[in-house]
Amino acid sequence: MYYYIKTILLIAIFLMSTAIGMLISKMYENRVKELKQFKNTLNILKTKIKFTYEPLIDIFKQISQEKSNKVEKIFENMTYKLSFGDVKNSWRDSIQEADISITQEDKDVLKELGKVLGQTDAESQVSEIEVTETFLDMQIEKAEEDRKKNQKIYKTLGILIGLFFVILLV
Repeated sequence: MYYYIKTILLIAIFLMSTAIGMLISKMYENRVKELKQFKNTLNILKTKIKFTYEPLIDIFKQISQEKSNKVEKIFENMTYKLSFGDVKNSWRDSIQEADISITQEDKDVLKELGKVLGQTDAESQVSEIEVTETFLDMQIEKAEEDRKKNQKIYKTLGILIGLFFVILLV
């Protein structure tokens, strides 16, 4: 009986360690994916500002209606916050509070855009979105490099740590 319990616990330790390694490696993949989604969403925002001249709250509502990814849910949060405050603070708070895999550096790049949204003319807003897209391109490249470098390491590390504990406890 003792042998079965010990075996089950060792298997659980190994599986949990492996799962933790997989989750950490998945964060690198998610960061790349979410940065690309943000870039696509900013492209939609830029196009709507440039050609439709709709108010930002309406554009945010349209973007948030998709709800197919976490980035669009951020725009839903922005739409809600806009009913209580200004664009700058709604943008900054929604980006900062977002439950996504991007880093603080990525968030800081995105928050800079909020300083001009709704504050300047359409041409200036489009120009600032293009600058932000350029910064996002650089962040996407960094994220890809980090993913390539670290994803396999964390998967392997999770397995090796699990094996280490199993061997240690046997």
